[in-house]
Amino acid sequence: MEANKSLIKNIILFLFIGVIPSLGCAVGLFNLFSWPSCFLLLASFFCILWIKARESAQTFRKLLLTRGEVWALFEGDGMIDHSPSFPGDSLQSFKTFFHPNSLPKVEVAMNRLIHENLPFHLTVHTAESEAIYTLDGESLDGKRIFWLKNITDAVHQERLHKEVIQKNEALLDSLQTTMDVLPILIWYRDEHQKISYCNLAYSTAVQLSPQKIYEEGVELIQPRIAKILARKTLLTCESQSCESTVIANGDRRYFRIWEIPNPQNPGTTIGVAYDMTELSDARSEIKRLIHAHDEVLAHLSTAITVYDAEGTLQYYNQAYVKLHAFDDEFLKGRPRLDEVLEELRRLRQLPEYTDFPAYKKRRLQQLKEQVMPQEDLMHLPDSRTIRIFSAPHPMGGLLFMFEDVTDYLALEGKNKILFDAYQATLDNLFEGVVVIGSDNRLRFFNPSFVRLWNFEDKDVQQDQHLTTIIEKLKDLFDYEEDWAIYKAKLIENVTDRVPKTGQLKRKDGMIVNFRYVPLPDGDHLLTYTDATDTFRVQNALQEKNEALKTADQLKSEFIANISYELRGPLNTIAGFSEVLSHQYFGVLNERQADYINGISDSSTKLLYLVNDILDLASIEAGYLTLQASRVDIPSLMKDIISLVAKRLEMNRQHLILKCDRSVEDWIVDETRLKQAILNLFSNAIKYTPPDGTITLEAQVTDEELEISVTDTGVGIAPEVQKHLLDKFEQRNGDIPIGTGLGLSLVKRFIELHGGRILLFSEAHQGTKVTCILPKIAEQTEPEEEKKVAGGSIYQ
Repeated sequence: MEANKSLIKNIILFLFIGVIPSLGCAVGLFNLFSWPSCFLLLASFFCILWIKARESAQTFRKLLLTRGEVWALFEGDGMIDHSPSFPGDSLQSFKTFFHPNSLPKVEVAMNRLIHENLPFHLTVHTAESEAIYTLDGESLDGKRIFWLKNITDAVHQERLHKEVIQKNEALLDSLQTTMDVLPILIWYRDEHQKISYCNLAYSTAVQLSPQKIYEEGVELIQPRIAKILARKTLLTCESQSCESTVIANGDRRYFRIWEIPNPQNPGTTIGVAYDMTELSDARSEIKRLIHAHDEVLAHLSTAITVYDAEGTLQYYNQAYVKLHAFDDEFLKGRPRLDEVLEELRRLRQLPEYTDFPAYKKRRLQQLKEQVMPQEDLMHLPDSRTIRIFSAPHPMGGLLFMFEDVTDYLALEGKNKILFDAYQATLDNLFEGVVVIGSDNRLRFFNPSFVRLWNFEDKDVQQDQHLTTIIEKLKDLFDYEEDWAIYKAKLIENVTDRVPKTGQLKRKDGMIVNFRYVPLPDGDHLLTYTDATDTFRVQNALQEKNEALKTADQLKSEFIANISYELRGPLNTIAGFSEVLSHQYFGVLNERQADYINGISDSSTKLLYLVNDILDLASIEAGYLTLQASRVDIPSLMKDIISLVAKRLEMNRQHLILKCDRSVEDWIVDETRLKQAILNLFSNAIKYTPPDGTITLEAQVTDEELEISVTDTGVGIAPEVQKHLLDKFEQRNGDIPIGTGLGLSLVKRFIELHGGRILLFSEAHQGTKVTCILPKIAEQTEPEEEKKVAGGSIYQ
């Protein structure tokens, strides 16, 4: 538009300078010369004028063509002139060049130009393509000139330029957002080493707005250190870094800080700071763990070494030094693996290898190539066997663990021998043995188990479930309830981990004894024995035993009855003999007196015997009861001595009494205890020769009263002692024997008190019988009498 205005100004200037002065000169000449001369002069003048005008028009046309635009000059609806490529040859045809959407505004602009001489400038679209043009219109001396310029490429370029600008702005926003969300601190220093940009993390750390940071030049670390770091970066053109403790966001944090030269803008730097607090803490923790790990490894009995990937020794413990008798100073020098192998070879701590260099090479390659744990055995010349476990180390290289397994292998060999022996033993046992695992599956069984339960070899397999095995035994059991319930009881009976023994009766008549033992590892052990024959023999023996008991009871009752019947006549004989011996009915001669004394002694002995038999029968029948009370034991012993003193004197036997001071009152049946001790004295007197010694002793030991009678008589043979306390058992020897009831009756009396009898005797050395009575709490009220059969009445 500005170019068009300049062109119009040049045309108007030409008219004022060239045409108007020429017309003035022509009028002056017409007044001086004649009319023809003036006419000729005028013609010449107008000819010159026409030539000048044509030259001006051509110059104007050339000027229009040089603008690079399509143009046309209209007067009315007709076209006066146009550029070669102008569309249309009239104003109407020119309008068809435009797109229908652009035509209305073109017509409005043209009308305003025609009627109001208002120039216009429009951007329009063509009808046949998507091209974009600019249309300019102006008035020129009553004519109208239009310029058309194709700006399609320019518009496209402008659009692309705007898109690039928008993308760059979006990218800049994204970069800004990215910088702000990064967990690291970023800043930019200009040529004056001042911070002119920082991200959100930086401003958050220093707790100031970016604008405040830019204005005041707030640094993350000490300004002096920050400036030095930046200047050093610019001088060396290389990144510089340092680590520093910083108060960031109110907390003490540990940062690593970089200053990086900006290659796009020399003289400026880019700063980066990374919070390494957690990393620093983690490093400290790792160091602590490594130290603790080393401390643990140092105290292990297993020898341990660690080599890096280059083969240098990084760690060893004292167990490794002791294992191979190393010089500790040698290992402290952190030798390489090949040097360690050479030292081991010198110490004869390696097997003899025919190609030792190849062995070293393999071990060095192992450091770089091994990726999985592996285990090897090494047999040393000193007969030791070392197990070597190696595995990749987390920090690189390999970790080796050395363990002396010489004793372990020897023990393992012995254990295998024992296991084979146990296996052979179990396989040849008469009892059936089976082990069931904690998962109720079969772990072990021997051939006797298979044979005892009538299994085929294919019926019983390892890891077979217990329910399957019991199901195969269904036809052997005699069950009245539902099979499922009975089977569940059988399973529970052998898996409840309660030790037990029992007996099973099968349909085929076999009796099976079983024993269940829970094993410590959760398994179950069962043994089965065929007890059919034993059961039959046991039944027969029980029947015979019952018959013998019945016969013995009948015998005891018969003896008791006979003894009771004898007591009456014996009392009569004893009474009359006593009357005769006192000579109430006349004086007796010497022979008659001897006869009467013999009758009296015999009847008395026979009466004692009958009483003993009755007492023993009462005890066995359970009719005899004790009358327990607190008894002074020393007084009881004195009474007993007074009763036997005459017989001892007649037999010229000596008596020794020993009563410990700890012996005081004791709760006993005084009559029965005195009867028992008198029976012991009677035996001692009977079997002790003249000038022999009989000792009565009493003492308290562990809250038990011990009363013993010791003689220096003929003693008792060992084969007789074990039956001597049974009824009607007698000593063997040349001395006249008694009925054999004395010691048996003593045993029964002492057992009624809850005590026991101990017998010590050697042939020709004498005999010692000790009665041991437990201490019984005194009853506060009279206790109801209880019948006892072979046991104590005290509870």
